[in-house]
Amino acid sequence: MSTTTLSSTRMARLLAAVSAAALLSACAVSPTPFTADEFSAKAKADRAAMFAGQDVLAKPLSLADAVARVLKYNLDKRAKMMDEALALGQLDLDRFDLLPKLAANAGYTERSAPNATKSRDLYTQTTSTSNPSYSADRFSITNDLGLTWNILDFGVSYFTAQQNADRALIATEKRRKTVANLVQEVRFTFWRAAAAQVLKGKVAETIASAETALKDSEKVETERLKNPTESLRIQKTLLESIRQLEAIDQELTTAKAELAALINVAPGRDFKLDVPETGGMTIPAWSLPIEQMEEAALINNPDLREQDYQSRIAIDDTHKEILKLLPGVTLSFSRQYDSNSFLVDNRWNEVGTKVTWNLINLLSAPDRLSHADSAEKVADAKRIALRMAVLAQVHVVSQQFASAARQFERADKLWGIETRLAEASGNQSRGGTTNEIERISTETSAIAAELRRFQTYAQMQSAYGKLQSTIGADPVPERVASHSLDGLSGAIVLAMPPAVTADPVSAAAPAVIEAVTPDVAPEPPHQDAVAWLGAFISNGLAKPTEAAPVVAPEPERKDSLGDGLAWLGGKISRMADRIGE
Repeated sequence: MSTTTLSSTRMARLLAAVSAAALLSACAVSPTPFTADEFSAKAKADRAAMFAGQDVLAKPLSLADAVARVLKYNLDKRAKMMDEALALGQLDLDRFDLLPKLAANAGYTERSAPNATKSRDLYTQTTSTSNPSYSADRFSITNDLGLTWNILDFGVSYFTAQQNADRALIATEKRRKTVANLVQEVRFTFWRAAAAQVLKGKVAETIASAETALKDSEKVETERLKNPTESLRIQKTLLESIRQLEAIDQELTTAKAELAALINVAPGRDFKLDVPETGGMTIPAWSLPIEQMEEAALINNPDLREQDYQSRIAIDDTHKEILKLLPGVTLSFSRQYDSNSFLVDNRWNEVGTKVTWNLINLLSAPDRLSHADSAEKVADAKRIALRMAVLAQVHVVSQQFASAARQFERADKLWGIETRLAEASGNQSRGGTTNEIERISTETSAIAAELRRFQTYAQMQSAYGKLQSTIGADPVPERVASHSLDGLSGAIVLAMPPAVTADPVSAAAPAVIEAVTPDVAPEPPHQDAVAWLGAFISNGLAKPTEAAPVVAPEPERKDSLGDGLAWLGGKISRMADRIGE
């Protein structure tokens, strides 16, 4: 057996062995679930990653500190920032698609026998009797370095890069919207958690007093020391107070956990809020005319900006469809090498040009262009419809804010009255002129009024945050002196608007709240916005005079404690108005 035949046999056996191994490995693939230990390890690693790199809560948390922690540590915001970074990274990759293709190739071939040939006469079909000849080695090494550039692909890649650039801007707008929604949510949740911190002890103490009084009343009834009917009425009053207090306690239980989730604090960890003794509840000043609010929303609303970019993406889709109808021109240049010893020149340059045109695309051109035109019209229709929705939302949220501010003023006055009644009842109880039942009842009413005060203020803060989000005002400037918690908190404090404290003893709240200009104005978040927006962010907002406060309609059902208290507050407010008339 010759050396050539032996080599060929070995090569065939090797290929057969490799093919058999590949076939067996493909048949052996089966689902492999994670083990319980692997799931546990992943859970521990993810739990550690959720809270890694965070500053310790070393002081009571103010509202500005809570907003700063949301902006820095909230996991939803982190995800949106990563989406934005991913979109920007895709933009960097798209730039390389605009460049020519530079490819390096290398190869090795081997034949078991030389590529020998004979010749045959074309006319007589007589085979030459001379010995066979060959002009190529059995072993061959080739390589080349080639540069190719398709002009049509360049045009399509250009518009694709433009679209991905717009998608990166869309990711930025989505991040802005997420930040605004988180700030709005933390405003609402912070004051609910503040209510829990302030009222939790009072509720527990009053419940304990009520339960003690209930036991005493039951004992009096058993021993028949009083009229049974009177004892039963006392017990009913106490049970109603306990039920109301327990409902308040349930309302307060989840507030702190919700705030902890927003600021990314481990569940179950105790922390204190920086709540002033007087409550620190002020009404943000707001005097921006409704026309300027509409203009700001049309320019800066994240949803509208996103839809504007979507319209531009649809236009670029049309451009791409038009380009696909044109012929493609490919330019190429390469440096070649072949180790064949029979070649006179083993190294050479090669230049070429090729034109390709898919004629089937011409047949589909009307449908392609019609579809692209329809996509543009759909994007325009969505943009116009969204602008109308945003304009309507500006009016709705401005009235919601005015109504929420009015409701807070009423709740604040009612709380002041209930507090003074509870103090008077306590003094009379100590003087022996009233009984314990009345004291518990008035304290329960005072606690409920204070809870309602916190709830209405939280709703007002939420409405204010929604108003900011609608007109596209960012809660903090895009550039801050420091990205530390203290630096972010300071920037947020400067960006917060001036406010007027609600006076619980005043006869009526002022119709217009004047804005006060702070000493330091932060940099406006968008350089292309109208000039007044920078002053708006730095100077704060004032309650609009055009939108008269509206009274919230009376709820048909009182499904929660908050709705029930709102209904009660509305009843008391209307009764007071009738008495005043």
